[in-house]
Amino acid sequence: MSDLKTSEKLVIEPTFTTPEIIFDPSNNRFFIGGNSYPENSLKFYSPVLAWLEQFVQRHTPRPEPLVLEVKLEYFNTSTAKVLLDLFRHFEALHEKGQPVQIRWVYLQEDTEMEDAGLDYQAAVKVPFELVPINDPEA
Repeated sequence: MSDLKTSEKLVIEPTFTTPEIIFDPSNNRFFIGGNSYPENSLKFYSPVLAWLEQFVQRHTPRPEPLVLEVKLEYFNTSTAKVLLDLFRHFEALHEKGQPVQIRWVYLQEDTEMEDAGLDYQAAVKVPFELVPINDPEA
């Protein structure tokens, strides 16, 4: 996968079953939002994980934090494992000295998404903020 250009941003447009993904290193912004229940989560997320793996290998820590915002409305169990893998890449960046922050954004009344965020927060060793919102468009 040496042809991946991790200095360029990664953009995947959303579909009904897959999330929007924007990984923009130049702005320290990483975003995953929408629904995630692809027929084959590993196949869908494979290029994302490969991009992140190369990014971690090539990244030189900077003082500005990298922020991963996860704003999923729904995800299936196979996506749950992939999300943990994504978070582990941010954990690796954190271990290299790069300030990182994961923001888990969820609708305030969605207790399942809140619980999932709490589980991930406990599973990774990076700053992990749960952000309840009232408006899904916010």
